[in-house]
Amino acid sequence: MPPELALVESRSLRATLTHRVEALDKVKILVMLPDGTYVTTKMVATYFEVDPEAIKKIVQRHRAELESNGMTVLRGSALVTFERDILSLSNESYPQLRSNLTLFPRRAVLNVGMLLRDSPVAQRVRSYLLDVEEQVVHRPADVPQPRAYRPSPGPQLGPGPHWDEYEKTSSNADLEAWRRVIDGEVADDPSSDGEDTLPPGWPESVDRRLDAMGRVSSAMSHKLDDVGQDVRRMRKDINALRGDIHRAERHR
Repeated sequence: MPPELALVESRSLRATLTHRVEALDKVKILVMLPDGTYVTTKMVATYFEVDPEAIKKIVQRHRAELESNGMTVLRGSALVTFERDILSLSNESYPQLRSNLTLFPRRAVLNVGMLLRDSPVAQRVRSYLLDVEEQVVHRPADVPQPRAYRPSPGPQLGPGPHWDEYEKTSSNADLEAWRRVIDGEVADDPSSDGEDTLPPGWPESVDRRLDAMGRVSSAMSHKLDDVGQDVRRMRKDINALRGDIHRAERHR
């Protein structure tokens, strides 16, 4: 396994590990802004237990790399909107007079951790990344390998955490077996006579979930009908009150 400082020196090595954002919370909980997507420069510095100036220097030296991992700078109307909609909901206090605000998604925070040389927290993050990578390299060939998240073509969900198929399926034997069937990792069984073979318990679990989803949808529909009736009654009461007010004004 290469030493953790190898990540500080090698951009190509860092690029192979920026998808492993789970390393951040494995080492220390990363507190996010209320949108659940970004953190500020101050919050990154707090996580890595360094001065904010250290983060600013990293940004100056590696801006292109960090921007490729989602770092963004808000200015003008975009900054005003973000302050109103997101920062106003945070428990943190932020100065109102500023011309820009730098924001980091989790990938960019991890990128910073691979660049901060003297932060003990960053050192632990790098060590965790390399330990996990070594386990993947030496894993037996018959065990499915983790796959980095890659958005599929078409409409995207935007920046932020995404559902990781391997992480979810690998924790459930039935789901993992079903994924291997879908991905073609399991050869067809010639003795099956063409009949579909599904992992044990899969149809039953799907039926239960669909049934539960149907009950929830039905309950939500009834609830929305009740809300609609309440709104209509409120409108009638408001119109009646307006009429009373107009009549009272005419009799003055």
